Parts: sequence; C-alpha cells; structure tokens
Amino acid sequence: MLKKCLAMLTFAAAGLSVAHGSIAAGSLVSKKTPEAVILERLQQARPEITFGQPRPSPIPGLYQVQVPGGPVLYVNETGDKFIAGEIFSIDADGFSRVEDPYILEERKRLLASVKADQSITFKPKGETKAVVYVFTDIDCGYCRLLHRQIHTYNDNGKEMPGYNDLGIEIRYLAYPRSGIPSQSADKLITAWCSKDPAKTLTSYKNQESVPIALCDSNPVAADFALGGEVGVNGTPALWFPDGKLLPGYLPPADLAKALGI
Repeated sequence: MLKKCLAMLTFAAAGLSVAHGSIAAGSLVSKKTPEAVILERLQQARPEITFGQPRPSPIPGLYQVQVPGGPVLYVNETGDKFIAGEIFSIDADGFSRVEDPYILEERKRLLASVKADQSITFKPKGETKAVVYVFTDIDCGYCRLLHRQIHTYNDNGKEMPGYNDLGIEIRYLAYPRSGIPSQSADKLITAWCSKDPAKTLTSYKNQESVPIALCDSNPVAADFALGGEVGVNGTPALWFPDGKLLPGYLPPADLAKALGI
C-alpha cells in the first residue's frame, strides 16, 4: 500500500507542473489563501489522492499536508512544488526529529477517542507504567518479533524481560497493510471476532493455522482508517501517550527507555 502511495506521489510533481500552465498562479495568490491555493493545486494535479488540510509547517514558507496512509508533504505557498519526508533540527549534539505540536495534539485527541474494545490488549501482571498502542498486521515479520517479546523471551541464550515485564501495556490496533479486503484483513477480523482475541492473535502471530471466521461487529476498518489519519504507512507503528508516532519496531528495553520508565 505504501509503495503504491509513493508511486502515485512520484508523478504528483509532474502533475503539479502541468497544472501550473493551466492556472493563473498570480491571480490565485491574490484572491485566495495559500492553504486554499495549495489544496486546489494538489487536488487538480492528482484528484484520486486524498489530501489533508494544509497548515503552516515548522519551516517558514512551507505548508504541510498529510496524505492519509502516506507521507507528509511540505508544499510551497504557490502550490507548485513539494518535498515528501521528515523535518530534522540541527543541534550542537547532532540531528533530532521535529515533531509538529499541532499533529501531536491531534493525535492525542484521536488517542483519547479510541474505545476499549477497539484494541486487543496485553497487560502487565504488575503495575502498568505506560500504555503504547501498536498498529499491527498479521503478515509482518517485525510485528511477529514484537509479539514474541510481550513476555520474557530468549535472546542468544539469555532470558530478557518483555514489554509486559517492564510495565508496558501493549494495545494492538489493526492495520492490514494489504488494505481491506485482503487475506491479512480477514485474519485480523477473525482475531477480533473470536471468543479469545488475544489467544487467536497470538496463534496467528506464531503462524499457526486458524480458520477464518468473520463477523460484522469488528473494528478493523475503523482502526485502519484511524491509522491513515494519524500518518501510519507501515507496521508495526508505535503510538505513544504524548501523541508521538514511531514507525518500526523497538526492543522492550529500548521502548522502556523511550517512554522514560
């Protein structure tokens, strides 16, 4: 899905250039806000792509536009050029990723709206020190690795504490990378529809055979849409309590350190 989205965006710059010849950019800038100009140019160039509302970015002169399920675009105010990627600050000690305060607040708002039955939860036996939502897919190697480390696991002959052992509660949200409908989506739906979702999900993660059993009352489509809204474009994706979204896998000890516990 991500490759498809990026492939679509590869041609977006060309589309914007073509659009430039058919739009009187000067008149647009004089009558419309930069946000309106940018959105109009993007939609005209690639009407099949859904674009979020443009907003000023941390870099003066650029506006950022979230592509649900894809990258953030940084677009100039005339809407004829963009950069797809992340912003980093240059500090004396090195580089650090810049997190947009608006996006963090929006993710925190969305996080608060997630219902209890929307996730499959693995809780620590003792004190819960932090809660992390994890967008997951059944057919994802690093998702399986993360799941094998929920509890104590063996690392080259050494017993290591898992996420739950370190006080981290893992709440899974469904994100079938192949989209809906797909075999991956059906497996996730089966897990959520089962009498014991945690057990069924674990069986799938262990690559055990589990018969597909679908039901209408499942949150997979809602989770998938939520993932696109907060900027997920691959799995696993870790959603922190402060709104940060980390693409990829972190070992238990590293995740505990990132959470400050």
